[in-house]
Amino acid sequence: MAKEFKTLEELIELMESRGIVTDENTRSQLSRESYYAVINGYKQPFLDREAMSRSADDVYVSGTRFEWIYALFSFDRDLRAVTFKYLAQAEAIMKNAVVYEFCRANPDPSSYLATSSYASVGEMLFAKGFKGNRAKIHQTSITRLMRTLNAKAGGSDGKQFISHYIEHYGFVPLWVLSNDLTFGQVSHFYQLQKRSVQSRACRMISEGIGSDRRITPQELLRAFSVLVEFRNICAHDERLYCAKVGKSGDVGYYEMAEILSWILPEKEFDSFLSEIATLFTMREEPLRVVTRESLLRDMGFDVSGMGES
Repeated sequence: MAKEFKTLEELIELMESRGIVTDENTRSQLSRESYYAVINGYKQPFLDREAMSRSADDVYVSGTRFEWIYALFSFDRDLRAVTFKYLAQAEAIMKNAVVYEFCRANPDPSSYLATSSYASVGEMLFAKGFKGNRAKIHQTSITRLMRTLNAKAGGSDGKQFISHYIEHYGFVPLWVLSNDLTFGQVSHFYQLQKRSVQSRACRMISEGIGSDRRITPQELLRAFSVLVEFRNICAHDERLYCAKVGKSGDVGYYEMAEILSWILPEKEFDSFLSEIATLFTMREEPLRVVTRESLLRDMGFDVSGMGES
């Protein structure tokens, strides 16, 4: 049965009935943000698990204030903003490397529309441990990719820069079309590349950040998989700090950050870490009962050497 609409006053009464302390700012904060985004998204650290075992409703730890839950919500919003900025940089680097190396290997501007330009089922790169039907996945992937590329190359999206190329040149080269491809679409495009293109794209990324360590085609496939999911979390304003992605739901923020270090130049990655550290410093006091250590633990960091503050 669907829940009934509640006014701001009724939502405040509901919180107070469950043990949440509100104040003069609560109503204005709820008028700007969804109650369900704040409470349902960020209530977990404040729930009284023992009391809830005897109750059908949420019960909060005695003294829990709405402003503390709202502070965690605000921290996560800021974390998304910082993370999204650097994920966008990584996306641009990865997209450029793959498209550049494909075009270099396939000089005909229309070759991206030919299935012969892509890996066969035997050449297609799969994640480690993949045990599914490779032939079926290959067929589905190549069909979907060709449908997407042909639609975009035909100007079906109505993008002005694509229409310009069609009108003036009769076709749209991939290096232009790639501006209209999503991160997820480029991920599928990469997976269907021949190994030589994948290897050169990896080398281009590693050389671009001045790293002696070479990212492998398998690692770049994993980077696409993980970073695309985290980018979508940020873009859709979903809870980030304790998010887990991957088929097994075991890849957290820490591993995402580690993968970013494979892609971003050292200076940019250091800036990313610095902004995260600044965010903790700015937001730590309002979080109150949610400590820096508990947040880092939820983000997947090893805090075994740190004491709770």
